[in-house]
Amino acid sequence: MRGRSLILAVLLLAGTLPARAPEGTAPPAGAPAIMPWPQSLEAKPGVHRLAGNLTFSLDACRDARVAAAANRLLEMVRRRTGFPPQGTSPRQASLILRCGGDGGRVQTPGTDESYLLEISPGSILLEAPSPVGVLRGLQTLPQLIAPDGESYCLPCLRIEDRPRFRWRGLHIDVARHWEPVDVILRNLDAMAAVKMNVFHWHLSDDQGFRVESHRFPRLHEIGGEGKYYTQEEVRTVVAHARDRGIRVVPEFEMPGHATAWLAAYPELAAAPGPYRVESSWGVFDPSMDPSREEVYEHLDLFIAEMAPLFPDEYFHIGGDEVNGKQWNANPRIREFKAKSGMRGNRELQAYFTRRLEAILARHGKRMVGWDEIVHPSLPTTVTVQTWRMPPRFEDNLKLGYPGILSRGYYLDHMRPASWHYGIDPGAGLTPDAAGRILGGEACMWAEFVDEEIIESRIWPRAAAVAERLWSPAGLTDVADMYRRLDAVDVELERLGVRHRSAFPRLLGGLLPAGDPAPVARLAAILRPRGLAERQRARKYTRETPLRRLVDILPPESAEARRFDLLVDRALGAPSPADRAGIRESLERWRLGAVNARPALQSSFLLAETVPVAESAAAACALGLEALDHLEAATAPPAAWLEKASGVLERARSFPEIEIAVEPAIQKLVRAVHSRFSRQGETP
Repeated sequence: MRGRSLILAVLLLAGTLPARAPEGTAPPAGAPAIMPWPQSLEAKPGVHRLAGNLTFSLDACRDARVAAAANRLLEMVRRRTGFPPQGTSPRQASLILRCGGDGGRVQTPGTDESYLLEISPGSILLEAPSPVGVLRGLQTLPQLIAPDGESYCLPCLRIEDRPRFRWRGLHIDVARHWEPVDVILRNLDAMAAVKMNVFHWHLSDDQGFRVESHRFPRLHEIGGEGKYYTQEEVRTVVAHARDRGIRVVPEFEMPGHATAWLAAYPELAAAPGPYRVESSWGVFDPSMDPSREEVYEHLDLFIAEMAPLFPDEYFHIGGDEVNGKQWNANPRIREFKAKSGMRGNRELQAYFTRRLEAILARHGKRMVGWDEIVHPSLPTTVTVQTWRMPPRFEDNLKLGYPGILSRGYYLDHMRPASWHYGIDPGAGLTPDAAGRILGGEACMWAEFVDEEIIESRIWPRAAAVAERLWSPAGLTDVADMYRRLDAVDVELERLGVRHRSAFPRLLGGLLPAGDPAPVARLAAILRPRGLAERQRARKYTRETPLRRLVDILPPESAEARRFDLLVDRALGAPSPADRAGIRESLERWRLGAVNARPALQSSFLLAETVPVAESAAAACALGLEALDHLEAATAPPAAWLEKASGVLERARSFPEIEIAVEPAIQKLVRAVHSRFSRQGETP
């Protein structure tokens, strides 16, 4: 209704735009750092210049979420510009927020998230069919902030935007390592900033049960070991998420990954207890007994309690990695399988899943499970989340199941943002199969994160996944993705996300005294290895302190990424400036690694990194030697290539830390080998 308006004031800034960015193409040069990139952006002449405050009104937007989002925008811009907001009359409003109706009590995957943003020299209009669409458009506005030479301004443009996929999620495991409510809320704020719309809350596993249950209190008392969310805290998280257009999908693992559950209620297990909550990582034997009616009675009562607490229509039941050892060892379960005509444990798990699906349906919920639950007897109303090898995703879609892709989006594997960005859920699929894709989820498993580290492991890389799931499939320019990701990185810090502050804050705690800068300079060319490599390197448990250098290193080295591009450019079309840049970087890193050694030796937590520093210094020195040979056009001594091979092999040998510049140094050595050697193996 036009007669009901809320007046707010805000200062917004922006830069200039190129002529046009049509659908399905990379952003043109000079485009604003919007992420996710919109479906269509058309630049128009001029700017909307602000000599003072920009005021705006809510037109036909009665949903309280829009007003709340407008207030958050006001505060964000106030902190950035320093200008206090001031209200004026509706007739003076230059930014109009208009939505086509009120939102429902419970957001669904079918909620329309599209919006139209038009900026002219005299006015700004943000219009959407739903309040959630307005929320998405409001997240675009702050990304346009940039001062010009005269004042704060907005570029004149027209954006028509909508998501490519309707399920764009972030999965956070709070069972293996507990995450307090404030961490969850900050991640929801970050999700909203990049237009993610599903928070997948992994609330139970072998290592913990994290929700208060009034009906079964031993679940949180024993399974939670004192670290769990009260039901009031769950309501706080759900409300915070809804306020930002984010759905909350809970996951309770069953029938496997249920040790914490069975520690509380061992009578549900397929083998006699007692059980204890696990503190290590892996796939464990304990599982629920699918042959006993008491199990389904328990689950029915539990879901009846949880269903209203989590109002979303989807409910995740896990279902992955059930090894079946307890089922095979139990004579009664073997007899049950035989009498039911089941050929094995796959049929037994399918029976359990069907029974559970019927319970969920009675409570108004739709089942989601990991891809192990797929079976010919499972109805195609069930949504399947794929984490295993890529063919499974396509196969499950062809079987008729709605699909969520997580394979390729596991953030705990420490892949760079560019790697995740290259994973497209719809790539190579038939139109029929692609039509069943709901979307995807970035997953943060918690073996190697705690409340101090987790945000640095999720952000900003999850923003690359967010863009892949929102923006046109043809948007694949990695260099431009990183340009815009760097801007989002800063924006997330302004929101209060602690991903950038984690490393310097935690590094200070590893050093007894003195300047942490030498270690920070070394760390800039290092990166941690992923989950699998670290699990092979040593024994970790939930009690293992995560305060070594490998634990706090950022997942991606920006310096290594830029250096790799510089080396590629210099080897392709040599220029004095590029080679000078290579030399300066290698010498700076070599000296940094040498100078870091005393600080590393001064700390029992950092001393193990001394060999890494020595190897990094040697690798950088090798890179300088390779550059000398290339610039002087002189062949190296006969033994040089053998020495180079040893230096590079040593640099690659550390089980938990990578020297991130080693691949680019290897390119320099290979260039020397290619130019001057006619025999021998390339290092």
